[in-house]
Amino acid sequence: MAKKNSKRGFTLVELIVVLVILAILAALLIPALTGYIDKARKRQVVAETRALTQAVQTEMSTIYGLNNSFQEQKDIGKNLTIASKDGNCGSGLGQLDNSLKERYAEIVRLSEVPILEEELESATGKSSFFAIINKKGAVQWTVYNNGKGYIGIYCGDDGETDVFKEDEAKGYANSYRLFLEKSFTL
Repeated sequence: MAKKNSKRGFTLVELIVVLVILAILAALLIPALTGYIDKARKRQVVAETRALTQAVQTEMSTIYGLNNSFQEQKDIGKNLTIASKDGNCGSGLGQLDNSLKERYAEIVRLSEVPILEEELESATGKSSFFAIINKKGAVQWTVYNNGKGYIGIYCGDDGETDVFKEDEAKGYANSYRLFLEKSFTL
């Protein structure tokens, strides 16, 4: 007497149907997940921009309390650059003193933004920031490029931090101008 094979596997058609269903589900989920990833990256840039802004304000408080350079400069009637990676104060702005690069390094240490700390030690990389203070010594602008496609901008007028993709705001000067135009049209 012959025994019938009681073990039965899946047919090729059944396997193909299951794979098609999985492919359709994956196609539906991937766009949703990329949206969450983008939001998470933007939130991280917002947090890092705020940390930099707080570090800038801390450094400004130290400067205000320890020396007269701010007291001497504040009468010039325009905003002042307090820190920048390359030591450039930007067009149309004054600078607090000649230690923009040194203050940049100190603010990076205070803010504890990991990517900036790593790049400060290696002296390479695309991420950087610059900070501008107003005549009263408060942070007016903090513009932060995380080097991964996002630019965070803090505006002291309304206390808001916003994030742009680099293709929305190419370079620091354009991102500054873009946010400035946005803040006046609200």
